[in-house]
Amino acid sequence: MIPKVRAVTFDDFLTLRYPMKQREDIIYPILTALRRKLDVNEEQFLKQYFKENQLYQKRLRKTLRETLLDDIVASVLASCGYDSQTIYRNVKEAVDYGLATRKAKWFPNVRRMLLTLRSEGYKLGLISNTHWRFLPSLREQFGEFFDVITLSYEHGYIKPHPSIFMITLEKLGVTSNQSLHVGDDPIADIQGAKNIGMKTAFVNKKEAKSNADIEVKRIAELTTYLVQARKRGLVENKHMAISSSRLHLWRRKT
Repeated sequence: MIPKVRAVTFDDFLTLRYPMKQREDIIYPILTALRRKLDVNEEQFLKQYFKENQLYQKRLRKTLRETLLDDIVASVLASCGYDSQTIYRNVKEAVDYGLATRKAKWFPNVRRMLLTLRSEGYKLGLISNTHWRFLPSLREQFGEFFDVITLSYEHGYIKPHPSIFMITLEKLGVTSNQSLHVGDDPIADIQGAKNIGMKTAFVNKKEAKSNADIEVKRIAELTTYLVQARKRGLVENKHMAISSSRLHLWRRKT
């Protein structure tokens, strides 16, 4: 199956990168930034935020519909008596500040693997479930590796919804049976991708079970699979071309 792969899509967190430990929820630095511009009652704001976030998580599980973090914060402020339209600029600045406090690191050798796959001719896509906006610097960083970046807050649905996979493949210009999706979630990544006919690779760090086509413990191991698969595919294509040429000559002689 693998030699037919023309494109590889990846999950982000816990597949390519891992978050550095944070002492507090992202809402706390966001609140700090908001209070520089607005007279926000901390207790009221936090109570309403955690209520809104709980509803968001419940709605997300039920519908797979994504909601931007900025919109949740604006909704919280509106419930606290602020006009969500007039304070949206403050919300964006506060969320930007909060996002800047979140740090993540790439797993070892991942960036080298991505560059190797690109050099081997694979098209690469990112499919990430996130309601945190990608700051311009992060988007630029990912743009060095990926031909297509699909984020759930921009698309509107999270994995395993089929549309988030399908729109990515459409932009990459490949079909599902020409594509491999790599991720660490047995449902969102593996089952979601298989449901539309993609091949799958499960990054299994926790000894979990999945029905993926390939299983690895470290994502960099995929380089060996895919580079060798590409070479086998090229050899097979070469043999097919030679056989076809010989058949053509044989027909001419007869």
